[in-house]
Amino acid sequence: MPLKFTSSRFGLRAFTLIELLVVIAIIAILAAILFPVFARARENARKASCLSNMKQIGLGLMQYTQDYDEKYPQRYYNVPGGYMSWRNQLQPYVKSTQLFSCPSNPKNATVSSEETGVNSGIRISYGAPVYGTRSVFVDPPGAPTSIAAIDSSSLTLAAVETTGAYSDAPISNGFWSTCTGDCVYAGHLAMGNFLFADGHAKSLKPLSTLDSASGGSAGTINMWTIDNLPFASGAPATNAFNALKASQTYYQ
Repeated sequence: MPLKFTSSRFGLRAFTLIELLVVIAIIAILAAILFPVFARARENARKASCLSNMKQIGLGLMQYTQDYDEKYPQRYYNVPGGYMSWRNQLQPYVKSTQLFSCPSNPKNATVSSEETGVNSGIRISYGAPVYGTRSVFVDPPGAPTSIAAIDSSSLTLAAVETTGAYSDAPISNGFWSTCTGDCVYAGHLAMGNFLFADGHAKSLKPLSTLDSASGGSAGTINMWTIDNLPFASGAPATNAFNALKASQTYYQ
């Protein structure tokens, strides 16, 4: 016979305290089981949105190279009152500043202080790897990198997720080796999204982008340089390993 919610004053049975506690306990157990599932589902959706951002940026990058003799943008160049970064140079092709904002990244609302002009509101969830002339986006006065100069564009990083105070990603520098794990962002269920020089994007663990000789798990491939060779031995290689290891450990 089904229970009826009414007063015992009329002779009908009401819930006892023990029964109510049992129901509450069951609800609490179900919530403990389901909440992590919901959280993972939400993060998977955000991860997919971020990956879509990077793929669209990659398409814009490929269109840029076709218009500029198969050369990539410089990481920045000087203009009156500021800089025009690689993000700003891609704006005619992506036509959106929101593409540079990852929904999970804690710095997704941070505006680059380096930009100038009509696109000065660009977010900085994504940074360019920086390693002298062995980067996809080189600093001036270095000549822009050409597609032909890259040994394997599908294995060379053009942009990565970052929350570092510096808007791009010079992981071989000493100040990045002191990160507590929040420089290279890997908050998508312990994975980060990475954009490659051929325009495709992929989710990876941070250390899987670094060559094994430097402490990573990418075999002989260092995805942070256009020749896929390791960073210089000593401090640069050690700094890169420390930064990526800290990130991977932080987001486990």
